[in-house]
Amino acid sequence: MSSSSIGGGEGKMLRFMSKKCRCGRKAAFRIVESEKPSKGRLYYVCENTGLGGCDFWAWCNPVEYAPIYGRDEIDDQKPRVEEGVQFSERLMKLEMKMEALTMMMKTSMVVLLVCFISTMLMFNTK
Repeated sequence: MSSSSIGGGEGKMLRFMSKKCRCGRKAAFRIVESEKPSKGRLYYVCENTGLGGCDFWAWCNPVEYAPIYGRDEIDDQKPRVEEGVQFSERLMKLEMKMEALTMMMKTSMVVLLVCFISTMLMFNTK
């Protein structure tokens, strides 16, 4: 799920999670602009409201404060988790390959040592 952020202190910003409307599309963020007690508050609406979209509407409440990384948005967390899982799987495969290569190297060293000793014994017996 993606998020957007608004400044919320030194080096931090408020984080708001995005939502999907009933159409299945990403809901748009809006700001209450009318002279009401809720003026300036964020809310979600269907991005196609008035254009045949659904009547989705909900208040947008901050999730947490997040550190600022030089961007106004914080990317989706889900792809990061999926990337982490993919990274872990790749790491496990590489570790297994490394173990196999280490075993092959040790075996090769033993074979070379046996060949060397055999060759030395052959030349010493003549």
